[in-house]
Amino acid sequence: MQANITPVSDLRPGRIDYTIHVRISRMWEFRGPNEENDLRHLDLILIDQKGDPIYAEIPPDAVPDLKSFLEEGKIIIMSKITVERAKPGYRAVENPYMIKLNTRTCIFPCAETINFPKYTFSLTPFEILPQYIRRTDRFLDVIGKITGVSNAAKVYNTSGDPMMRRVIRLQDLMGNVIELSLSGKRATEFPAEAVLDVGQKHHVIAIFVGTLMKLYRDEHRFLSGTSACRWYINENDIPAIKIFQKRYKIPFIATDGTYSLEFIFFEKKGVELIGKTAETLHKQYDPNQIPPQISELIGQKFSLVVTVSTKRSINRKDPSFEVLMIKERFGKQPIIPVFRPEITIAPDSESTTISHEKDLPALIALPSKKSNAQTSTSTNHLASFEDMDIEPSGIWDESQSSTKRNLEETDNDNQDPDEAK
Repeated sequence: MQANITPVSDLRPGRIDYTIHVRISRMWEFRGPNEENDLRHLDLILIDQKGDPIYAEIPPDAVPDLKSFLEEGKIIIMSKITVERAKPGYRAVENPYMIKLNTRTCIFPCAETINFPKYTFSLTPFEILPQYIRRTDRFLDVIGKITGVSNAAKVYNTSGDPMMRRVIRLQDLMGNVIELSLSGKRATEFPAEAVLDVGQKHHVIAIFVGTLMKLYRDEHRFLSGTSACRWYINENDIPAIKIFQKRYKIPFIATDGTYSLEFIFFEKKGVELIGKTAETLHKQYDPNQIPPQISELIGQKFSLVVTVSTKRSINRKDPSFEVLMIKERFGKQPIIPVFRPEITIAPDSESTTISHEKDLPALIALPSKKSNAQTSTSTNHLASFEDMDIEPSGIWDESQSSTKRNLEETDNDNQDPDEAK
């Protein structure tokens, strides 16, 4: 059977004798606008050994025969399948073709192979997300640092159907922020308590796949995630997450001539200050040395807008400040002796200008601290965010917080993709 394996890239309509060797990367049930509806089809994202992905669909009559052989993450051999042209809407992967399984499809389990790809996604930068508002030609995949999580709350959509909703706030390396609204089972399945627990001491970096860009009341842009949405959180075997860790955290001791205090430039402000991204400096210089672009800043004078860094200041004699804005640059100044206070460096602080590439802590499911922590029954708004003040990277605009609104827009990504034909 191994000799007859066809790579995903070679699949074409017209044949029924294909045999493929793939990993089940994702699997979800599609039931239409309401999760209580009858199953319309079971959906799969498959990846072969070359990393090529393809979408597969199982009709309801074949699900009872096949579902017991299917599990996310498992490697299988599959035969007696049909290949069709991909649907024009709600595409989860870039492939002009799709697979349809049937009651005669044969599925055989395979042993785990260490080099067999696990994930497939195509990341969309935050800055171009607005061009996908209300578009349903394909799902969107994004990566960001989780900076806030709401509880799960019951809301009503425009059809009057109750549904659970949870909002997650994501930030990219440039400081851009987007809110992701998880609906239905995805809202309650999201490991909020584990994320919040890890987030008190470490960055929580996540990739969300299978989302759509929405617009609420013609003014609030947000991502929507329903049954097709999945997340990969602090997965250190995903290169994109490791690259995202290469972020700026530049601490300076600055003085006004009377006293010296710590000022920190995070991420977007670090790029503005240096003129280069952290990833660029990582490639050009030894991570254990201070790049000249940073050392040249010693002796320069700035006018800054700052805020107190609560987490870094709470156990210190003197406060630490996060830089919110560079108002003015005055250039190189004569270095004069100043009074330098005794500054105690916190154990978790980093002396390097760019954070080390340590493995992110894995998420461990935590028992619920409160019986109602996950499922508030509030119907008029989502509960407030819980802020993860790890390494602050900006101030939330409270006027834009979706936790103060009732997001009633129907999640159109629950529309049957068949209707797009």
